[in-house]
Amino acid sequence: MATLTMCTALTSCSTSEPEPEPERGGLPSDYVSRSWVKREVMLHVLDRMLVENDTEEVVDNITGSRDKLFEARVLQETEDGYTVEFDKDAWTTDEVGHIGRVDAALVDATDFNEVTWCGETVTGEEFVDAYMDEFWDTLDTNEKYTASITDYVDCGDGRP
Repeated sequence: MATLTMCTALTSCSTSEPEPEPERGGLPSDYVSRSWVKREVMLHVLDRMLVENDTEEVVDNITGSRDKLFEARVLQETEDGYTVEFDKDAWTTDEVGHIGRVDAALVDATDFNEVTWCGETVTGEEFVDAYMDEFWDTLDTNEKYTASITDYVDCGDGRP
């Protein structure tokens, strides 16, 4: 009987309002991760490399991780050459293990190819790092970063 009374007392003291669900592992819904931003920059740079440079040479330069980009469907061969898939829902990252392997393959793709269309020729890695150094943690939404990255890769100042 004492146990039942104690349980009733505890129940009546608790609030009837449900506690809010944590968002994305406790992160705010508008959280933008550094890895997401860097991945987006690398995708846009690789896409532009395929347009500006010899596509076969760009793909050949990716070296050993090229297959991971194809297996994950990030890089796709079309009748016109190669294209980058920006829709992550179309990716099959489970084919290569996890998204970290895709990121590593994108690092290879940008590191072993050059950005030739914005003045002085630099490696894609240098171009990506320059963006990250200047813009990481300066914007607050995926949309603003996407606009900034698009402008930057098109040789703008990266300001959305």
